[in-house]
Amino acid sequence: MTINRRKLRAAEWLYRWNLSLGILGIVFTILTFMGVFTLILGPVLGGFGLSYAETAAILLGLVIAAVLGFGIFLDKVIQFWAAQATVATVRNPFLVDTLYQKELLSLLYVQAPMLRALRTLVGDRGSSLSHSAEVLSELDSALTKVATTIADRRWTVKPGERVY
Repeated sequence: MTINRRKLRAAEWLYRWNLSLGILGIVFTILTFMGVFTLILGPVLGGFGLSYAETAAILLGLVIAAVLGFGIFLDKVIQFWAAQATVATVRNPFLVDTLYQKELLSLLYVQAPMLRALRTLVGDRGSSLSHSAEVLSELDSALTKVATTIADRRWTVKPGERVY
């Protein structure tokens, strides 16, 4: 194994370690919260006829609801991670520019022939469509972009084009 391959493997394992620690941190934080507040609220809620297990179950439900609710609020309402996701994809040349083998094969054998066939069908029936010139123009543009991508083996993203 070459030194570069070893470095890559070490980076992969460090990345996995970091992700695992993040998940475990969340789990242990929830368990600590439940444990502490079960001990504190157990006697109080015991007066209402709830056992310690039922108190722990209620706290677990509240914590899960709070975590999911806060996550959904940050993601959907505030769109907290949108900028991070855009930077991670747009500024990463290996995600945006590089055309993977599966993508190349899909473009070459699926999308390009379908666009050509659709172009031919719309061209043949163009007189019956009221907006055939616009449709043909869009198909030509898409076909040109796919052909350029296949030839260059790279994705081309126009400035300001939102791809994420």
